[in-house]
Amino acid sequence: MKKIIRIFVCMLLIISFLSITDTVLADNKENPEIIDETDDLFGMFIRKPMIFNFFKTFKIFNIKNFDFMDITSAWFYESPDYQDNLYFTIELKNLEFINQRTIYAMHWKFNDKSYAVAVHVYKNGEIQSFFAGRTIGRWGKYYDINGSFDIENNIVSFVAPKSLIGNPEPGDILTKTDAWTGLRFIFEPATIPLGGEAAKDWAGYGEDYIIKY
Repeated sequence: MKKIIRIFVCMLLIISFLSITDTVLADNKENPEIIDETDDLFGMFIRKPMIFNFFKTFKIFNIKNFDFMDITSAWFYESPDYQDNLYFTIELKNLEFINQRTIYAMHWKFNDKSYAVAVHVYKNGEIQSFFAGRTIGRWGKYYDINGSFDIENNIVSFVAPKSLIGNPEPGDILTKTDAWTGLRFIFEPATIPLGGEAAKDWAGYGEDYIIKY
């Protein structure tokens, strides 16, 4: 009986170790929390390619393809040197700036509240707005943060002070992790004439992320 109990306890320890190891490792390019298929976009231009071709023919949209918003993976990570920050990365199939309004974002839940980091890009990258905060209803409450684009490596990065996203502490878990991109019309409002996002990609839900520092 004791031998059976010892075997059972060992199995529990092994399972627990593997679960923790998976979560800890999932914070980099090799082990991202979020993995997405390519060529899986949806939206008006994807559902009705004739409309997209019409816009492209008359150069209303100067877009050859949607690789610049096709998510391949995304991940969270922290730095022991800057423990008050949380870092976010979205990797795209082929990142480039186009003369349209493009949105890159990551979302998660913490303590049953929804949070996000995002950036809106306009006019070949000339206007960029990186922000983070809690998503409340349609609009949310956001604050400016730092971020960057690495065109060569097809990466969009964000860095957000933990104080802006619920002050998570070591051991806290971020759930419902996802990444999202959207292509909107260059003119405002975005709902004219075809509504919302002309094309978009959604990757999730991914693995949970455990706060380390």
